[in-house]
Amino acid sequence: MMKVIIKKKEYNIRFSLRVLFKYEEVCGHPFEGKRLQDLYMLMHCALLALNEDYTLTFDELIDYCDEDKNVFETFQKVLNDSQKRDQGKKKEAT
Repeated sequence: MMKVIIKKKEYNIRFSLRVLFKYEEVCGHPFEGKRLQDLYMLMHCALLALNEDYTLTFDELIDYCDEDKNVFETFQKVLNDSQKRDQGKKKEAT
């Protein structure tokens, strides 16, 4: 599991089924990823789902991401790594 630092506090971040459940709970619909805002909301939901002490609002997270691009870049790496793992599992299954 990777970590990100937001406002001098370290949080766990990864992509999982729990994160998708949280996204549906918060947004009221399944994740589609059609807009950039969807990806940032998915990251927010990942932070909510994986860190009991995460209390930022979505707007506060966006404001922080404007200051520190590393947070979203780390989340993009998490998503890319997850996609590569899934593709590797599909190749092994065939």
